[in-house]
Amino acid sequence: MHRQGIIELLRRTFDGAAWHGPAVMETLRKVSSDQLGQRVGNSHSLIEIVEHMTAWRRFTIEKLRGNTTFDVNDAANFPRVEPNEESWTITLQQFEDSQIMLLELLEQTNDSLLEQTVEGRNYSFYVLLHGIIHHDVYHLGQIMLLMKGQ
Repeated sequence: MHRQGIIELLRRTFDGAAWHGPAVMETLRKVSSDQLGQRVGNSHSLIEIVEHMTAWRRFTIEKLRGNTTFDVNDAANFPRVEPNEESWTITLQQFEDSQIMLLELLEQTNDSLLEQTVEGRNYSFYVLLHGIIHHDVYHLGQIMLLMKGQ
């Protein structure tokens, strides 16, 4: 698959017309303030999961920019976030901004990038970009369960 196909999958998964069901933003726009801190057992909260999703999108963005030393540290991977309306607005905006930046960077690259190995990893940009899509869908399932109070 070429870069444009990956861009289309990123858009569908994020914004709508996703094959798997509701898209990420369709679901996140329905989150209520009382659901933000929802946990199952000792799981991460809903807002922390979105922060985690954003952290790995930032990783992808930085790698696409050529930042060879960037990595996701423990503090960024699952940060503790106070679950309130203000923090949710910021979290959601940063998540949406990461989608915009990711798509802009992909539009500026060429297909040959997909075959290149991500610096410091043992996989290609093709695998990383598909991984981001899968990662979003995986965590979307968790978020949907948290929203239902499961």
